[in-house]
Amino acid sequence: MSLLSFDFIIFFLIIMTVFFILPSKLQWVWLLICSCFFYYLNANILKFIIFLIIIFINYLGSFFIDKVSDNERTGRYIYRALTITDVICLLVFSYGEFVLDLINSILSLFGIPIPDHLISYINLVLNEISPPKISYFMLIILGYITEVYWGRTKAFKNPGKLILFSSYFPIITSGPIITISDVEATMFSEEKHHFSYERFIKGMMRILWGVFKKLVISERLAVFVNTVYSDYEVYPGLYIWIAFILFAFQLYTDFSGLMDIVLGSSEILGIILPENFNTPFYSTSLADFWRNWHITLGEWLRNYVFYSIQRTKPFMSLNKLCKKKLGKNYAKKYNFPLYLSLLITWFLIGLWHGGASNYIFGVGLYMGIIIILSGLLNPLFEKLTKVLRINTSCMSYRLFQRTRTFFIFIFGLSFFRAESLTEGFKMWSFAFTSFNPWILFDRSLFSLGLSREEFHIALFGLLLLFFVSYYQHREAERGTGATVRDLIM
Repeated sequence: MSLLSFDFIIFFLIIMTVFFILPSKLQWVWLLICSCFFYYLNANILKFIIFLIIIFINYLGSFFIDKVSDNERTGRYIYRALTITDVICLLVFSYGEFVLDLINSILSLFGIPIPDHLISYINLVLNEISPPKISYFMLIILGYITEVYWGRTKAFKNPGKLILFSSYFPIITSGPIITISDVEATMFSEEKHHFSYERFIKGMMRILWGVFKKLVISERLAVFVNTVYSDYEVYPGLYIWIAFILFAFQLYTDFSGLMDIVLGSSEILGIILPENFNTPFYSTSLADFWRNWHITLGEWLRNYVFYSIQRTKPFMSLNKLCKKKLGKNYAKKYNFPLYLSLLITWFLIGLWHGGASNYIFGVGLYMGIIIILSGLLNPLFEKLTKVLRINTSCMSYRLFQRTRTFFIFIFGLSFFRAESLTEGFKMWSFAFTSFNPWILFDRSLFSLGLSREEFHIALFGLLLLFFVSYYQHREAERGTGATVRDLIM
């Protein structure tokens, strides 16, 4: 069931009406029933059963981790076994094809490849049994059992609460990736959630803003982008550059539009979810950009992967070795353990987005390498700005930083949209084969699926988006926390 469908509108109205009628003790139970039903509609009975089995295994595991909290060794064994089980489920169900191709490539080196018909059969079976959106709810569960193991939260005594927490119907489609601290106070509140007219209006304004971004901007830009990407040899030069730029805005308005619908719907019910975007195109560095883009994924990886990697024995040993060989202050210049953990984290970011080389490179390793290089070269840049007497606090310099960050980002993002890593590099080669600026004036842009009127509507939508984003960014810098509703109403 799509969040933009008429069915979802009816579904949500029924949820909202019954939710506010029920007593406080039954409100979360109603959300649990609706979330299970919503998940089932997007799956089948077998996928739904597998989903429940995964939840129940983690429920039992977290219960025992909590129960043996006084015995650190036993709790660690249970936590590791549970984590390994969850990661295997994630790899098999979400990245089964990628893992199978990798295994087949390794076996082929020894002259024992897997037969093609067997690979096809395994992929068919995996497609039939893989629970949908597992990459979202599995990260939520992994974060939950980690919090229980660390002693930061108590395990749910009621398995229904874990099911609701990990598959709350608005977030199961596209996030955000929540933690217990994000929603426990509102999702499982002992106080009754009453209908609030003000909250309803705020939520509806956010939903409508999300629908606008999705339908008015993203859906139109997708037509242009898809035309160029599917036949880039016919549309070289500036066509490709425009497609690269527009795809960044297409993806942003599509994803952030969904987030607005999700967060607005949940806000109406009184359950506040964490933000997932914070005007990323106003970022002045790539690291800053990713702190404002898919925020909850970045925070999850930082809290549960990046810091955990640095606390492992191999990395502690590497840290000691670097201190011995390079001196105690080595980290100020060449923090190799930090760079390695960053690369591993960015590899996982690329892998999470899709099990293919173009994802792993485009929104994974490439982004990590650029961030590491920017950190290494930052002292040199600071010296250059002093020597050249560049005013780094003026608006023109910030504009330069934002433009530079945007084009660094779209280079990697172009591979994310390409059919493969090879196709991505081919597109960039064709982007430089022709010099055709006249297409901006001879109406050639109106022959790629969008009429002149449709193209102008999309551009108007982008201008409105820039205006609203600028207002939000300016007010955020002032600390007022302005929202879209504050601008429109």
